[in-house]
Amino acid sequence: MSRTSPNTMTRSTVSATLGPLALVAVAFAVGCGDDTSGSASGTGGSTSSGASSASPTGGSTGGTSSTGGTSAASGGTATGGVATGGTATGAVATGGQATGGVATGGTAAGGSSTGGTATGGSTTGGTSTGGRANGGRSSGGTGGRAAGGADTGGASTGGASGGGADTGGASTGGTSTGGASTGDAGAGGTGDAVPSEGCGKTPSLKNSTTNSNPSPITINVSGTNREYALRYPSDYDNTHPYRLILDLHGYGGTYKETAGEDYFGLWSVSNNTTIFIALSAVDTDWRNGDNLAYVDAVLEAVQGDLCIDTSRVMLEGFSQGAAEAWQLACSRPGVFRAAVGHSGGGVTNPSSCEPIPYLGSGGLQENVTQTTQTDQFARWNGCTVAALPTAPSGGHVCTDYAGCPAEAPVRWCNYDGPHTPLPTDSGERSSWMPSETWPFFTQF
Repeated sequence: MSRTSPNTMTRSTVSATLGPLALVAVAFAVGCGDDTSGSASGTGGSTSSGASSASPTGGSTGGTSSTGGTSAASGGTATGGVATGGTATGAVATGGQATGGVATGGTAAGGSSTGGTATGGSTTGGTSTGGRANGGRSSGGTGGRAAGGADTGGASTGGASGGGADTGGASTGGTSTGGASTGDAGAGGTGDAVPSEGCGKTPSLKNSTTNSNPSPITINVSGTNREYALRYPSDYDNTHPYRLILDLHGYGGTYKETAGEDYFGLWSVSNNTTIFIALSAVDTDWRNGDNLAYVDAVLEAVQGDLCIDTSRVMLEGFSQGAAEAWQLACSRPGVFRAAVGHSGGGVTNPSSCEPIPYLGSGGLQENVTQTTQTDQFARWNGCTVAALPTAPSGGHVCTDYAGCPAEAPVRWCNYDGPHTPLPTDSGERSSWMPSETWPFFTQF
């Protein structure tokens, strides 16, 4: 099947098999953004594969690991808690109990910043407000955004920590009270989730139990009925905040396209750790309708009905849908944790963007390059923009941009193939792309 975009580029159908499911990349046409390029030298590490198709599992791991935390021994007095760049007041541990610790207004870098941690007693009331954690995860706090790597140090108070891999200044022998958090396999191994309002509720939204025949959900946006499909795990736990990935089809498609492609090949490999949404454009064209309001409304509905980790909402799009993902990521800073775009074009490029982790891909047999795909995010994120390796014949190569901040890496995957979100190396039946996109998403 092939379609023609407004810019008359065709997309070849590529068959791919991932796990037990068959993935079919349907062809669509797309335009490209303006070519721009930088002149700074230097490239990041790359992984490449030719006909042998050893699938790389790349992606910058993102962020730094912080260890430690502050412990107040039972019976002692600790004042101030731990805060870097902010002010912590009133955190006093007496008899192994910490009460009233409040950290306000500052930046917590690497470890926890919530009134100090206590070993051997109960901790209550520790609240972190207004801060942003860079390089370490923050749990149980409110008002801050966690950006970076896993927290292997000071445990945070004010939020329950469960299932994560926090070690070091962890609270032991007592209870911690506050906001719920849950460890998530494949989500950095941390217990720093920010639960949505839907946690604890019985879902009412229709779950698509198959990808080949997804069940549409209708939502009215600005007087127009829009559709999307939702798939959550068969063993869904309404006390566990899940990662959420929104998928955007190419020009001429609908939610059925991305659902039918196993949600860009990630449903199978996610192993019941992630909730997926397949979005749909008005009349199959992302240039139509109020798409910002549409996505806002979908997120509000899903997060109010299901248990979502609102700090791990992500985007993946193909062709015109990739370009729309650019618009969403840059128009709603702080809403999306990371984005992936395959061969984007056909929707007006953003003129500016807050730093966000980004992975882009494009083929040698189409008119997209790193200059039209990932260079823009590399500049916005503060990376070094330079010419990156080109795919070998019949294969692919994925390369990290050098100089990116740890919490906002940019990666470019170039392959010898046509316009598709699920390319395959020569002689291979399965696409290597999910082995790139899944580790990229789950490092956060």
